[in-house]
Amino acid sequence: MQAEVTPTVSARPDAAPPVSAPPEVIADPRSAMTPRFQLFFRWFAKRYFRHLQLDDATVARLRALEARGSVVYVMRYASRLDYFLFNALFARQGLRLSGFANSIGFWYYRPVAAALRAWARARREERAEGDASGLERRRARGLVEAGQSLFLFLRTERLREQLRGREAAVEQLSRQRDLLSEVVDVAASGRPVFLVPIALFWRKGPRTARRVLNLAYGAPTRPSDVAKVTGFLIAYRSLAINVGEAIDLTAFANERRAEGADAVVRKVRRSMLLFLYREERVVEGPALRPRHRVQEIVLQHPAVAAAIERHAVERRKTPEAARAEAESIFREIAAHMNSTLLALLNFAVTAVFKRLFSKIDEVGLDKVASYAKRHPVVLVPSHRSYFDFLVLSWLFYAHHLVPPHIAARENMGFGPFGYIFRRAGAFFLRARFDDPLYKEIFRRYLAYLVKEGFTQEFFIEGGRSRTGKTLSPRLGMLAWNLEAFVASQRRDLFFVPVAISYERLVEEGSMIEELEGGEKKPESMLGLMRARRVLRRRFGSVFVNFGEPISLAAALGGRSHLFAPERSEDDPERRALVERLGNELAERINWAVVANSTSVVAAAFLGEARRGLFRAELVARVREVLELLRLQDVRLTPALAAAEPDYAEAIDFMRRADLIESAQDPRGELLYYEESRRRALDVYRNALFHYLAAPSFLARRLLRGAREDQLRDDLAFWLDLFYTEFFVPKGTILGFQLDAFLDYFERIGTLERRDDALAVTEKGRPYFAFLAEQTLGLLESYYATFSALLAAPGPLSRKQLEKQAASQFERAALLGEVRRPEGANPVTVANAVELLARRGVLAVRASERGERTYARGPSFDELAALRERLAAALTSR
Repeated sequence: MQAEVTPTVSARPDAAPPVSAPPEVIADPRSAMTPRFQLFFRWFAKRYFRHLQLDDATVARLRALEARGSVVYVMRYASRLDYFLFNALFARQGLRLSGFANSIGFWYYRPVAAALRAWARARREERAEGDASGLERRRARGLVEAGQSLFLFLRTERLREQLRGREAAVEQLSRQRDLLSEVVDVAASGRPVFLVPIALFWRKGPRTARRVLNLAYGAPTRPSDVAKVTGFLIAYRSLAINVGEAIDLTAFANERRAEGADAVVRKVRRSMLLFLYREERVVEGPALRPRHRVQEIVLQHPAVAAAIERHAVERRKTPEAARAEAESIFREIAAHMNSTLLALLNFAVTAVFKRLFSKIDEVGLDKVASYAKRHPVVLVPSHRSYFDFLVLSWLFYAHHLVPPHIAARENMGFGPFGYIFRRAGAFFLRARFDDPLYKEIFRRYLAYLVKEGFTQEFFIEGGRSRTGKTLSPRLGMLAWNLEAFVASQRRDLFFVPVAISYERLVEEGSMIEELEGGEKKPESMLGLMRARRVLRRRFGSVFVNFGEPISLAAALGGRSHLFAPERSEDDPERRALVERLGNELAERINWAVVANSTSVVAAAFLGEARRGLFRAELVARVREVLELLRLQDVRLTPALAAAEPDYAEAIDFMRRADLIESAQDPRGELLYYEESRRRALDVYRNALFHYLAAPSFLARRLLRGAREDQLRDDLAFWLDLFYTEFFVPKGTILGFQLDAFLDYFERIGTLERRDDALAVTEKGRPYFAFLAEQTLGLLESYYATFSALLAAPGPLSRKQLEKQAASQFERAALLGEVRRPEGANPVTVANAVELLARRGVLAVRASERGERTYARGPSFDELAALRERLAAALTSR
């Protein structure tokens, strides 16, 4: 559990119970915490700790433990700075102060007179005892028996102790285990004792692997006091405290009494170290090796070595030249994450986000962190904006999670930004994998990331969606991750679907231009310089929802053999499994999408044949959309939920964004959109399209009249036909949601059951017409595409098909057969063509230049029937 460390809002003297020092008789005069600091440390705590506090839930939990017995806080490394911080926090928030900490000299933090008395007392006790180790054990035992609190550090070695050699290190470890033994012995006697593990981080970002001892840093993972204080002064606001769940040591010892005291001590220590290791793993990630070392690991893999040899023979190159080319390819691909640059980039990105967005909210990141403590995770986000990867990395960094390694297309590696993105964790891939050597090196690099346990991120849609809907999954990265997981022999790996929702897209203008037939502009320095104009505008809020992860071990079951090295990538069973997993990820991304103001208001407008609505009419339509969303348990953004009941802020945001306009009419305020904004509204509405699809198809059929069994068959047909448009699970819709929709329609008085038929009421006709209108543009687009294919004289390329479909759409519009111009776009045409190819209606061939062409397939006769089914559906308007 992570204890939030947040700014102190009000520090009233009576905000916490009074705190006193531990009983002086048994407290350690050298290391016991103090309720009052000497002048310098009092100033230091006020200057650097005053903005920090443990969250209320953690404080309440710790107080409850204190009321029951002794609380022993366990940390990995001894640190005066950490101990000082907890002294200040415990004193401020009314928690019991620690009476002992091993290997910590803390007496001089007290006021001068108290410090001198403590020092003198410590000297007397040490002379009387003679054995320092025995005195430590007696103090720790006495505090636990008295029900007090203390700190145990599992590792206390410092640079000077490391230099003293192995014997000193063994002695230190033995002393620490002896202290834990005393605590366990008291617990075994029946006294209530609770162990609370704590992980504290003063810095963010990954750590770099060090091959030799760094004198400034002290040890690979344990900084010296000087280095730690220096680092703290630089980044003291970047603090994370993870307070783990308490272990009831009394119950733990009693359950294992038969195993013996030594075994219990070993298990307790192992449990504490495991918690601390997992906390460090999710914050720091695996150690970053030098890039030349990663290159050596990847290129030495037998599969890569064999690919280099083949490359040398096929290209008639020397082995040295082929090896040099392989090294160049590796450098082209590999990330080079750097903590310092991440900190600088975080500073810059935070400033940009504050300027562009009013807020960035997230849900589910804590759940992702809990998975990442045990197994590697691969983030699979939706892709609507170039800001997607920045938003995710920024969120991870802000929450003390190591940012992911991100698969980025090579077009993002332009200019100095390629250098920056690479050090922020981006690794680059080409658009085409037609070079066998490049493909093998890329696969092995991916396998290295999986084996080492790095968090990954890739966009399963391949590129940004221009329509607002989720694109069909690209399965290459997914298949190679499966392959890498099997080869790594890890126990599990989790794919985490992520839905990122924007109230307003920064790239809205260029996306609309491309949907209207404009050429996609390549990324460049000049383009980013021109984007300075963007910083003068506001784009509302961003909401990131982390969906339910998919366990790869569970998804594979007993089919790991499908991804063995000797298995062909074209194996039908393997491809079917990858496709099912890709589709499930697309479904989970869709069902994690959060409804925001822009999408809901856009849906309210586009459900009408007219372009304008009176404000009261618009508010009524917004409520109808929201009721359907709530019926499906769709999460709403806080801003949208707060806009009830009149949704004035949501509507005003649309006006400020120039998506809609306002005019006064004698009958009231008229809200409308210009024809030129229709396509933009369609993009925003499409973010919710999958939630509205089933109700829309139901409405379309109900307007024509149907029995319930006919309605079910009709809905099943459309969900199958348009699966890659919506990625909705047909079983869930037909098995549960269909009945829920029909009950809801009856409840609001729009539908009646008459014997075995379903009849639309007078009140229901405008309502169902509104719902039916949501899918009109999609049906018109498919109708025009199917008509163009029926009239095509022979095989056509994708571009020729798109051109023919656009021409057909224009002619149909002139004849009044279609009236939703936003339906005509290359993405929907491509989806229609791929649908027909999968059904065998079209046959896919490769031209001499490697381009795909589409000819009549064995099931081409089905096309006319499909078009007629669309034509019949289009009559329900």
